[in-house]
Amino acid sequence: MEEYILVKSIIDEWDPIGLLDLGCPDDEYVPEIRDIVALLPHAKSVDELALRIRQVFIKWFEEFLSIEKCYPVALKIWEAAKKT
Repeated sequence: MEEYILVKSIIDEWDPIGLLDLGCPDDEYVPEIRDIVALLPHAKSVDELALRIRQVFIKWFEEFLSIEKCYPVALKIWEAAKKT
């Protein structure tokens, strides 16, 4: 649960598709957040996590985010997850 809350706060702050800025509900990214949390135990590096985060948003939104856009978020999640 702690990892979920951590990832949710980072993804919501990032708002990669801009949906929260448009006034969408706070739970807009819940499926994506669940997918990202499920990836954490399997990711072997920040680079891999960034790639997988990109794949999550392609899967759910068909939004082709660049790795450069995903990397800083992956790094935040990676570092925060290591502290828990």
